[in-house]
Amino acid sequence: MKINIRMFCLLLCLSFSACSIEGDKYSADIVITNANIWTGNPDLSWAEAIAIKEDKILAVGSNLEIETQIGTETLVIDAEGKMITPGFIDTHVHFLGGGFNLLSIKLRDAATPEEFINRFVEYTKSVPAGSWIQGGTWDHELWGGTLPERSWIDSVTQDHPVAVSRLDGHMILANSKALELAGISNEVKDIDGGTIVRTAEGEVSGIFKDNAMGLIYSQIPEKTEEEKMVAMKTAMQYMASNGVTTLHDVGNGLWPNLDIYRKMEQDGEMLTRIYK
Repeated sequence: MKINIRMFCLLLCLSFSACSIEGDKYSADIVITNANIWTGNPDLSWAEAIAIKEDKILAVGSNLEIETQIGTETLVIDAEGKMITPGFIDTHVHFLGGGFNLLSIKLRDAATPEEFINRFVEYTKSVPAGSWIQGGTWDHELWGGTLPERSWIDSVTQDHPVAVSRLDGHMILANSKALELAGISNEVKDIDGGTIVRTAEGEVSGIFKDNAMGLIYSQIPEKTEEEKMVAMKTAMQYMASNGVTTLHDVGNGLWPNLDIYRKMEQDGEMLTRIYK
C-alpha cells in the first residue's frame, strides 16, 4: 500500500498540535516553584510548588511533581525560597467603614498635639472645600491623655466640617463648623447613653462620646455609590496586600449596600470573600 508522505506529515503535525491544545486546556495558569509552602494539611504540611488555574489550586507538591502542570501558556514564578501560606481569614471587620478610613486623614500615629494639628493642615490641601473630614482613628494617650478640642483645629479647618473618631470608635472630635451644621450650642444637654465633653469654662469642647456622636453623624451626607465602590476596592486591596482572602463583615454597611457588593461580584471585581 502506497502512503502519501505529505499527507502523513500533515496528519502527524495536526495530531501533535491537538495534543498541545488539549494539554494546555488542563495545564495551570500559574505555577510557583522553589517555595516554602505551608499547606495546613497534616498529611503534607510543607511543599515546594503549587499549581493554580483560574481561582482554584490544582495541586501542591515537589517541584518535580508540579512540573507536569506547566503548559506553553503557564506563568512560572520562582519564589526563591519565600514562604507561602493559605489566605488568612479575619472574623471581625468593619469592611466598608474600614475602606473609607483608609482613604481619610491619618491620625493614628500622631504623637503630639502639634503633629495632630499639622495632619489637618496637610490633609485639607488634598480635598475640596466643604467636604467632611472623617476617619482619623486618633489616640490621645500618645501625647499623655489630654483629649483634643475643637479649638485645636478650628483655624485650619474653616472650610470643612470635621468628625474624626478615636481609634476605638467610641468618641469623635467635631470642629465648630460641624457643630454649626448640627445646631449645637453650649446650652446643649447630654443625651441618654452619651456624653458631650465640656471645657473648664463650660463650653462644648468638640468631643462627643457614644450616643452623643449621633448628633454630629446625623448631619453627614450619605456616600455616593461611586464613593462606596472606591472604598470597597481600597479595602480589598489592603486586605489582599496583607494576605487576607476571606472576612466576616460585622459592620452595618453590608445589607444597606448589598446591591453594590453584588454589582462588583458580577463585574468580577471582588478580590475578597465576604460573609455576614
